[in-house]
Amino acid sequence: MNLEELVRTALAEEVRAEPDETGAYDRFLHRRRRHAVAAAASTGLAVVLVLALAVGAGLVVRRGSGTVAGPATTQATPGPTTSLLPPPAPQTTLPAPPPVPVSAGGVVRRERQGFELTLPEGWNVDQVGTASYAQLGQSWLVISPGGRLVGMNERGVTIHTAVTPPSEYPGGPVKGHDDLGGQSFSTLSGHRSSGRRPDGRAYTVGDQGGLVTYMIAWPYRCQPADQCPEAGPWRVLQLDVGGTGGQEGLAMRRLARRLVDSIRPITNALPPAGAVVQEEAGLFADAPVVVGRGGEGDYAWELRARKGSGQQYWIETDRQNGDLLMGEVFDDSERDKMVAWIHCMPSKERVTATLVSGFAPEAAAEVRLEVRGQAPVEVPTFRKKGFPFAFWVVAPLAPDAKPLAFTGLDAAGKEIGRGTDFAGYAGGCR
Repeated sequence: MNLEELVRTALAEEVRAEPDETGAYDRFLHRRRRHAVAAAASTGLAVVLVLALAVGAGLVVRRGSGTVAGPATTQATPGPTTSLLPPPAPQTTLPAPPPVPVSAGGVVRRERQGFELTLPEGWNVDQVGTASYAQLGQSWLVISPGGRLVGMNERGVTIHTAVTPPSEYPGGPVKGHDDLGGQSFSTLSGHRSSGRRPDGRAYTVGDQGGLVTYMIAWPYRCQPADQCPEAGPWRVLQLDVGGTGGQEGLAMRRLARRLVDSIRPITNALPPAGAVVQEEAGLFADAPVVVGRGGEGDYAWELRARKGSGQQYWIETDRQNGDLLMGEVFDDSERDKMVAWIHCMPSKERVTATLVSGFAPEAAAEVRLEVRGQAPVEVPTFRKKGFPFAFWVVAPLAPDAKPLAFTGLDAAGKEIGRGTDFAGYAGGCR
């Protein structure tokens, strides 16, 4: 179980992105809304949230691509602020990592995340907390006075790279680029402010009283540029600072500001000077790949997929000219489902054909589509290495076709899954 799943269980809260009324993808979202999850992105908040206390920075899984759908938004949950707590016991099979090395001068280097820092006087790496988060698949550095966070209102800082929405990027927000299919974003909660470090790097702040989160502009740099991750320019260095509430928190706030100003960019946070150090796995969504294509004229189609941040997969159906018909994020746990979408080609207003696409469990060799008033249509599935799904497309159908159900069959013809819920134009195109 990863941190997002822990927080999902604690909050039982979903964030909804309201679609507009144009286009099949928007209607798809309205019909089949897969809720974005507001998850805490600060180190100790998995436990804090279980205790129904304050929400720190949020993790939002964007469902859109291009300009077809608006981004999901996250709202801060009201409540008292608190500081960081130690992480829960790992619930994963990931092995414990070696201790984080610290130089004689108190310097800690995180080359894959592109930063190094000198520990404040009297502070140490919380090796237990850092290792626990590594076993949860979270490469976060935890530091504190004495090197151990043991309870509420403790002073401590967690430091890790994240991706923030381009529209909220420190010092240079860019509108219209938030919908990177499959990419998870970290956002701020609380009172917001901004500033710049002595080296000119911009930062933003989310202040909840007892918890303060900094995001420093920390773009991922690599070469060649056309092979760099799409979300690389929007990487930030995130610091979640606990123990900042009330009068007693003033010293902690001053220490945090010194840390924000003094933490140093290295490796992939600087212009490439040789071999590029890769970021931690899972921070960036992979580039989309073509899974299959076919058809001609109005119903020429292309099915694309990408490995998203964490354990998500983004699956979309496009026209071959690149126009998105619809797309959706799925968790790895949903790999055994039967899913189908109905598309009206080329549009609901001028339908020339009906196209049905979807995915099935990996063992599915073919899919049988039942259509009102005609014999079932059977098509073979196709696959792409790296994706645990069997994909399928039925096209073209008559513009007035009414798909009723879809069934996955294995190589022996045995039924392995069936569905009757179509996303998109569930009632058909005419």
